[in-house]
Amino acid sequence: MVKWTRIFYLIVVWLFPVAILAQVLFVGLSLFTGQALWGTHRDFGHTLGVFPLLLIILAYLGRVPRQDKLLVWLQFGVYLVQAEVFAAIRDAVPFLAAFHPVLALVLFALSLILALRSPTLVRAEGKAHSTSRHSPVMEEKGSLAPD
Repeated sequence: MVKWTRIFYLIVVWLFPVAILAQVLFVGLSLFTGQALWGTHRDFGHTLGVFPLLLIILAYLGRVPRQDKLLVWLQFGVYLVQAEVFAAIRDAVPFLAAFHPVLALVLFALSLILALRSPTLVRAEGKAHSTSRHSPVMEEKGSLAPD
């Protein structure tokens, strides 16, 4: 089960930076083509919260190393501040709200770090299973040293 959980983790962890790029595309289309995609940007941004939440669950089920779990939690915290706090205060405190795109860069960097680290988790899981198997033949023969 751990192997499949880690494979699912690998998929989700790579989908998140792709989704962030889609968010940037929505903003770019709104700014440079005159299309009104701000609502799409806002709604999709709230939907993106599923990724970090799912990654937290998968990190524990997949027995991901502690450092990766901490990065996943950090990613979730940055997402919450980015999407819920800074976006909500844009009218009240515009100076702080201006950090919304800066946090998007931080979130993208964190998601890339996690994504680039993820293939080793799946490979490590495969190696752990292959090296932990004991050969019954070797156990019957005992030591190879002469008596």
